[in-house]
Amino acid sequence: MTKREGLDVGGGHLPLEIISKGLTKFYMGRHPNWQQVTVYNTVDLTSGWETELYGFTLKYNEDRCSISRRLVARLYPGRGAAEKAKHEFNVVRRLSETRYPVPAIHDVEIDPEVLGAPFITMDFIEGHSMLEDFRGTTIKELEPHLKVFASLFLELHRVDPAMIFPELPRFVDTSDYLDFALKRARRSLEKHGPSWLESVLDWLENNKRRVSHGPLSVLHRDFHPANIMVKPDGAHAIIDWTASSYGDFREDLMWTFLLASAFWGRPLGESILGAYQRAAGKKVRDAGFFEVAAIYRRIQDTSISFLKGAEEASMRAGAVEQMREGLAHLYKVHDFLEERTGIRLPEFDNILRTAKG
Repeated sequence: MTKREGLDVGGGHLPLEIISKGLTKFYMGRHPNWQQVTVYNTVDLTSGWETELYGFTLKYNEDRCSISRRLVARLYPGRGAAEKAKHEFNVVRRLSETRYPVPAIHDVEIDPEVLGAPFITMDFIEGHSMLEDFRGTTIKELEPHLKVFASLFLELHRVDPAMIFPELPRFVDTSDYLDFALKRARRSLEKHGPSWLESVLDWLENNKRRVSHGPLSVLHRDFHPANIMVKPDGAHAIIDWTASSYGDFREDLMWTFLLASAFWGRPLGESILGAYQRAAGKKVRDAGFFEVAAIYRRIQDTSISFLKGAEEASMRAGAVEQMREGLAHLYKVHDFLEERTGIRLPEFDNILRTAKG
């Protein structure tokens, strides 16, 4: 039994009193000059597939001053948790130095002894997610929100990647990047499967030379309304940088397009793409290729989770149940693959039927 398994209860979430006690001990050890350290008002904020999120209040005395801060701890279960924690911590810290709107980030702890998994801490963002602005709103009424959404997305893609990922290799152009990305995807497919996805990867390999060059950018890789916090003063903070990387901006844009199209319908996906093109002042070329790349990623991640469990796909316990609740969007993703490539994956249809029960 691992440390994480030994602490898990109720679908992978920790009891809130364990979170509070663990964080209190953590802060007392990291800041021995603080007195009367207390962690309270701890709440479970988990909503996504990959990490667990806990809000809490930290109170302590320093230099005869009483300080109280509302913070968030983000826990990383599954494979590669320590590397993911360090990666997100560094990315958010470096983005804040460029003045891109992200939460203030404070600590990273890779020792799973503290909370059962590596974690980072950052400011709790007061306000609401942009998803609340999108829900129940017609596309026409969404226009002001889409304009802001696209502006934030474009601003990210204009950040110098060398400032955020100084350790990563530099690519000459999109062709060089696609060679690297598809070789990495091939290694991942050989290691994790499922092998029947090879036909989609072959399609990408066969079509990559037709793709025009585009700017190489910082990629969020999960940029959607639920990951944009709107503060009471109207300012924004972009969250969830676990998967962030460096590559062609269209990979990022078409992942967002795919999610919007699958969950809410093609018209919203097209509206997001249109808003981005207006913000950039130019048409996005070869979007279809990058949509297929996004489809491949979605099908592989979800298939591994259904076949081998959430941890194998580097997701939190309980993520598979969440996927079952959102099966409708996966049927649409599969339909989009067939529309773009003519490829239908009977094995994926079988997975979805089995998951539906």
